[in-house]
Amino acid sequence: MFARPPVYATAEDLSALREAAQRAQAAAPGAGLLRQELDRLAPAAEAPAPFVRLGDVVRYRDLRTRRERQVRIVPPEAAEPEENWISVLAPVGAALIGLPEGAVFRWLEPSGLARAVKVLEIVR
Repeated sequence: MFARPPVYATAEDLSALREAAQRAQAAAPGAGLLRQELDRLAPAAEAPAPFVRLGDVVRYRDLRTRRERQVRIVPPEAAEPEENWISVLAPVGAALIGLPEGAVFRWLEPSGLARAVKVLEIVR
């Protein structure tokens, strides 16, 4: 498939992410992607730069559409799409969590559509 960049998580975020993944319905759009990423985590101490954590505001570019967005990555129960608060169980939320600034993440949606996002900035 695609070579994926390393992803990172603090111990606090890892606990919340695992809980969200366990509680997620199989039909949640990004649940499978989040579970895959949790299996690939690198220690937070090895992160080369700030990385996307739960609660962070992230500016990213969709590399297919070239559209830039700024969203907050939150647990599923805190998602507010009209406020750009995106669940970590949404495909984009699962793709962005744990990435450092400048990283590109590529994946295939269940429909077969290729997606890619690039982290432009993490706003803390």
